Amino acid sequence: MCVDYLTEEFFQRDSFCVAEELLACWLCRKTEGGEVIRSRITEIEIYDGFEDRASHAHGGMKARNRVMFGPAGRTYLYLCYGLHWLLNVTTREVGYPAALLIRGVESCQGPGRLTRYFHLDGRDNDRLFSPSQGLWFAPRSGRDDWSFEKRPRVGIASAGSPWDELKYRYCAVQKAS
Repeated sequence: MCVDYLTEEFFQRDSFCVAEELLACWLCRKTEGGEVIRSRITEIEIYDGFEDRASHAHGGMKARNRVMFGPAGRTYLYLCYGLHWLLNVTTREVGYPAALLIRGVESCQGPGRLTRYFHLDGRDNDRLFSPSQGLWFAPRSGRDDWSFEKRPRVGIASAGSPWDELKYRYCAVQKAS
């Protein structure tokens, strides 16, 4: 099992810094059968603070979004459109609502496909990311031929301007050779 992983302290920082540094790191999952699945993170969306109208926390703390209010480094999984579980990691200090949606990894793009690939659902909500919990982030390793781009978030038109235009989606793109 991987012993080199990103601890909760890594996530107790500014969400934008964490997102940038988490790109091209590894998302790792040990399944109930003992298989370890891992893939490099290629896309992250940032949801940060009470003012972010695209964030679940915009309306304050509720049962569904309680995990977003801390502590950092925990899973926030929610069901989207009654079909897809979406994986987030909480960031920042306790009491400040912030989470990063893991939108894609090299093995699959799209947050719903990602949770199916890693065998995640609501039972995995509000867990610490660590090898002992069977789900963790490992630091960047291997090739370093990545460039990073910032783009608008996906599927949040109802949040309105400026929230649907802000470049809060970070993408890792392999550099052309």
